[in-house]
Amino acid sequence: MLLLAVAAAIVTGCWSEIQNLAAGGGKNPQAQTPQTVAFEEQRIPSTDAGIELYLRHKSVKGEPPLKNQEVILFLEPFGVPTAEAFDVPGYSWMEECAQKGYDTWAMDFRGFGRSTRPEQMEKPPAENRPVIRATDAVKDLEAAVEFIKKSRQVEKINLIGWSWGSVVASMYAIERPENVNKLVLYGSMHGFNLPSMAKLFEAKYKPGELNPNLPAYQVVTPDATLHHWHMMISGKDLVSDAAMPAVEKVILASDPASQTRQPPAVRRPMGPLVDLYYIWTNRPIFDASKIQAPVLIIRGDADFFADPTFINKVTGTSRKKEVVIPDATHWALYEKNRAQLIDETEKFLRSE
Repeated sequence: MLLLAVAAAIVTGCWSEIQNLAAGGGKNPQAQTPQTVAFEEQRIPSTDAGIELYLRHKSVKGEPPLKNQEVILFLEPFGVPTAEAFDVPGYSWMEECAQKGYDTWAMDFRGFGRSTRPEQMEKPPAENRPVIRATDAVKDLEAAVEFIKKSRQVEKINLIGWSWGSVVASMYAIERPENVNKLVLYGSMHGFNLPSMAKLFEAKYKPGELNPNLPAYQVVTPDATLHHWHMMISGKDLVSDAAMPAVEKVILASDPASQTRQPPAVRRPMGPLVDLYYIWTNRPIFDASKIQAPVLIIRGDADFFADPTFINKVTGTSRKKEVVIPDATHWALYEKNRAQLIDETEKFLRSE
């Protein structure tokens, strides 16, 4: 394990305080004073040799032991391909959960952000087929969960997966139910028909067949990665002027070579889009009925990436809940109604 940096006792959380005051929670200022949040970054080995994984950690708890329900691991989406998706300045879910007493973590799967990129991603994209599928990410998640369990002295943790990260979270929860306390699936996907997206990855003149010539990875600008966010918010007052530039900055920071390209752009593995192609053609890559953990499925009402039928397929758990956030998209975390995403998740995590 390589410790990259530890910046303990960083006082943050101002955004959380502003939000609480705006919501009318300013009657007890003492209770809302931001706590000191410790921040660290680490690399750990994955289950496959030669793969190092980046972990981001924020907490006010200090030394373990902790309770199972206090530990959260966030799993990144394909659209914002970095652990820092959950820690964007001014829009940090990690920060807000840490301020409320949770021990929060986020990770980069291999090929994402600051984790090891496979050698295929160092070559021209057309030289190899798509790399990094959800099955690879599940191996990385296994390594991260075991590391967190050991270092924080807990038996289980909570998983929060966003978009493709929710696919990985679901698959892991099925494989290792003993390690999952609760499961939050945000903007989640299982199997439904989304032809507007699926056709982009089909073989020419062969509907229903995946293009066999897809590249190993993409090189995309932040604007391109957020193209569908622009589409979903078109004509709606859902986002502040500061949100999108803040997210774009984090996306560029996820690839150390982003500034060497003109315009600046990042690499994203193509494997997740293979997984999503099958999901968007109603060919699920996991059996939702086998999820045993308590599940919250939460999505924006304008999120066409989220599977509206998912909740009906989660039949193996005794506790499940669906929440649809009004006036919100697939990127609700950075939008004006983000408070409902965070509040509903916390209510679910704290419920018995």
